[in-house]
Amino acid sequence: MSRSSRVSTSAADPAAPLRGNFAVTFAGNALFAASQWAVLSLIAKLGGGRMLGEYALAVAIVSPIALFSHLNLRAVLATDIEGRHSFGDYLAVRLATTAPALAAVVGIAVAARYPWRLAAAIAGVGLVLSLDNLSDICYGVLQRRERMDQVARSTAARGLLSTAAVALALALTGSLLAVVFAQVAARLAVLAVYDGPRAAQGESLARAGLAVEAALARTALPLGAVMMLVSLSGNLPRYAIERRLGTLELGAFAAVTSFQTVGSTVINALGQAATPRLARYFSSGETRRFRKLAAQLAGLAGLLGAAGVLAAWIMGRWVLGLLYRAEYAAYSGLLVSAMAAAVLACAGGALGYVITSARAFAAQAPLFALVAAVSGAASWLLVPRMGLQGAVLALAIAWAVQISGEIAILRVALRRRESCA
Repeated sequence: MSRSSRVSTSAADPAAPLRGNFAVTFAGNALFAASQWAVLSLIAKLGGGRMLGEYALAVAIVSPIALFSHLNLRAVLATDIEGRHSFGDYLAVRLATTAPALAAVVGIAVAARYPWRLAAAIAGVGLVLSLDNLSDICYGVLQRRERMDQVARSTAARGLLSTAAVALALALTGSLLAVVFAQVAARLAVLAVYDGPRAAQGESLARAGLAVEAALARTALPLGAVMMLVSLSGNLPRYAIERRLGTLELGAFAAVTSFQTVGSTVINALGQAATPRLARYFSSGETRRFRKLAAQLAGLAGLLGAAGVLAAWIMGRWVLGLLYRAEYAAYSGLLVSAMAAAVLACAGGALGYVITSARAFAAQAPLFALVAAVSGAASWLLVPRMGLQGAVLALAIAWAVQISGEIAILRVALRRRESCA
C-alpha cells in the first residue's frame, strides 16, 4: 500500500468531535483507573498490607524500564499526520524495544536476590506492562484516526477483565504470583482479540527497513527517556519508603497516592483527545487556536486538582476505610496532602501533552532528568525526617520544577513556529 493510500484510508475514518472523543476516552480511562483501584483494594483486603507493599514494589521497579522501552511511540504515531511511516514500522520499533526491556526486568529481579516468589512476580509485572505497550501502539493508530471510541472500549476491557481475573486468583490461591499472571492472561486476551485486528484495518504492515526504523526510534528516543524519567521521579519516593520504612508503609503510601490517578485519568483523556487537534493547529501555524486549546487544557487541570483536594478533605477518611481496610483511615491527612500535590501533577501532565503535540521532543529529556534528580534528592532527605509526608512533599517539589520547565519549552516552541509563519 502506498503512503498516499495509507493516509487517505486513515483520514477517511469518521472523526468525532473533540468533546465526544474526550467523553469516550474519559469513560474508558475512568473504568481502567477504577479497575486498578479495585485490584489494589482486593490485594489489601484479601492479601494484606504486606502483599500490597510487595505489589507496589514490583510496579515501582518495572515501570521506569517498561516506560523507557515505550518511547511514547504512540504520541509520535498519533502526531504523524502526514503518514510518514507505516504502522508496520512503528510496530517493529515497539517490539524491538519491548523485548530487551522485559529481559532487563527479569535480570534485575534475579540480580536483586529477592525471594523467588517476589522475583517471579516482578517478572510477571514486566510481562503485563510489555503487553500494555503492544496495546498502546495499536491505540496510536486509532488515535490518529480520532477513533477514541475504539481505544476506550479496549481500555475498559483491559481493566475489567484484569479485575475479574485478579479476584478469581485471590479467591482460589491467595498468591501474589497468581494475581500477576491473571493480569497477564487478561491483557493478552484483549490484545489478541480486539486491539491488533482493529489497528491493522486499513494500515500497511510493510516495513521500510532497519535504517528507517532506527531513524524512527531515534526520533522517539527522547520521549522514551522522558517517560522513564517521569516514572522514575514518581517512584523514587517509593524506593526511599521501602528502604527506610518497609513494605507495610509502602503499601499504605501506594493506597493513598492511588487517588492521584483520578486527576491523571481525566488529564490523560483530555490530552489524548486533544493531541491530534493541537498537532494540526501547530503544524498549520494556527498558533492562536493552539494557545486557546492549550490554555483550556491547563485551566481544566487546575480546577480538577482543586476539586480533588476538597473531596479528600471531606470524604478521605471514609473512602480509605471503605476501599482498603479500616486502619487505612488513619492516613486521611496524608491523602489531603497527596491530593494537594496532585494539583501540580495535573497541571504538569496537561502541559506535557501540549509540548508533545508541538513535537518538542528533544528538550523534554534534560528537563525530566532534572525533575528525577530533584525527586530523588528530596526523597532521600525528607522521608527519613518526615515519613510519608516527606515523600508527598518530594513529589510536589519535583512537579513544581516540571511545570516551570514545560512552560519554558512551550514558549521556545511557539516562538520558533511563529517566526516560520
